[in-house]
Amino acid sequence: MNIIKRTTLLLIVGLSLPALADSKEKKEELTPYPLTVCIVSDETLGEMGKPQHLQYDGQIYSFCCKPCTKEFKENPKKFAKKLAKEIAKQNKETKKS
Repeated sequence: MNIIKRTTLLLIVGLSLPALADSKEKKEELTPYPLTVCIVSDETLGEMGKPQHLQYDGQIYSFCCKPCTKEFKENPKKFAKKLAKEIAKQNKETKKS
């Protein structure tokens, strides 16, 4: 009976390891914040102290202050769209150069 319990336990642990590895990979897939300004206030990052950071939908967002992080949390989709527009704008400007 002990052999069955040990085998079952090893099987469970063995099957769990790939799931843990997947979660680590997902953490590494975060996209860095590409702007030098706060997505909420358009203030330059670092002017109001140490920038604040949040993760949303695989993207890291940076903010100039805690009140901006709070505003972001109230409507993250709004600011995700704003970031997408800013990235598209940067890409367009890069292609022109």
